[in-house]
Amino acid sequence: MKQRFLANNAERLIYDRLSVLSGACIASWFERWHRRQRELADGADADLVKANRRRYRLAFALIGFAFLLAFFRGRLHLPAVLDTACRVVVVASFAIGFVLARWAMHEHEFLSRPDPEGPPEIFSNKRR
Repeated sequence: MKQRFLANNAERLIYDRLSVLSGACIASWFERWHRRQRELADGADADLVKANRRRYRLAFALIGFAFLLAFFRGRLHLPAVLDTACRVVVVASFAIGFVLARWAMHEHEFLSRPDPEGPPEIFSNKRR
């Protein structure tokens, strides 16, 4: 009985310590993320953000073009050669638009990610 009581208290103590540490870690991550969002708002990496927005627009324009062309291809009765060419253009436009959209999404995640936390310091550097 006494061992179970000590084990439960030890588990509770470890859980409390871990929750406090993870809370500090989350708070640190949130603080770094917030700092990165402020940097982006102030114009850091503005050229990369602008290029990524252009990539998003191009991707969704290509996907929209593919849907419009597929719609009109279904409405119009084209000769076999033009029908095949339209199908190829629809598939290529959709595929390229999808790839560009995924690229832009990953680029946005990369640009929004906060800087990594520095390594822990064991000894304080007194020379600074």
